[in-house]
Amino acid sequence: MSSMPGQWIAEQQQAGRRLCLILEGDHTTHQPLLSVRSLLQYRRVYAETTVAQLAQTGPVIMLLEHMDEPALLNLLQTPETNWGWLGSLPDEDLVCVTAHWRERLLIGPKGAQALYRFHDNRTLARALDHLPAEDWPAFLGPLVSLCYWHEGGWRCRDNPAPGDYPVPDPAPWLNTPNPNIRAILHANILRYLLAEHSEDLAALVEFHDPKNWLSQVLEQARAWQWDRPQQLEFLVVRRLAETIRSSVFQWSPRVGETPVEHFDRMVNQWRLMEQQDV
Repeated sequence: MSSMPGQWIAEQQQAGRRLCLILEGDHTTHQPLLSVRSLLQYRRVYAETTVAQLAQTGPVIMLLEHMDEPALLNLLQTPETNWGWLGSLPDEDLVCVTAHWRERLLIGPKGAQALYRFHDNRTLARALDHLPAEDWPAFLGPLVSLCYWHEGGWRCRDNPAPGDYPVPDPAPWLNTPNPNIRAILHANILRYLLAEHSEDLAALVEFHDPKNWLSQVLEQARAWQWDRPQQLEFLVVRRLAETIRSSVFQWSPRVGETPVEHFDRMVNQWRLMEQQDV
């Protein structure tokens, strides 16, 4: 067992706390760990929520009794697989901690809600790095202490005031910056082009590296403050058509033009050009 989680586990046990594991639902150790536990020793977080249909593959909170379980040791020896994290509780009751995370599960407005991936150690680590200590209790609730893997090493954090807290409005952990957001956007746009504009994308490959080309286009969008989906789609698709046809279009904004005015003018110019080509 790695020295950091081993030391943390020993300290929590000596303090009389119960250890729990927050585990990604589709991890290979999921079933081996659950098979040796009673129904009182684990909770499926998505159960009894509006996403109960995902309960069987969703995250699980389970109590830890024996630290020499083969499946548990496998997790601790492979933290880079981002399977979840460890926590400690004042007692063996999982009701409070499960209710805590269920209340923080759905984010966004009704009709466009998403699941908050609290069980992902990367999400947890980014939130704790971003939040001031006074916001930790409302985020962590009854959890007394945490041990998780982040950026190549184990980290341990103590909750300054464990307890039962309502969800703040707005919840400060939802403002955590995501350092991977640009990479995610980049990958999603390339997938979109491959699915919807595959011929043009194939033609682009003859002249440019698609990744480098797209990076330049997105940098242009950032400079112009075109960050809405329809603005990004318009710019990427039109720049792709322009590039493979070796045509030239005057994209630069005019002096004093707002991002919205600039975008609307470009859309109108493209429509006029397309009408002339018919």
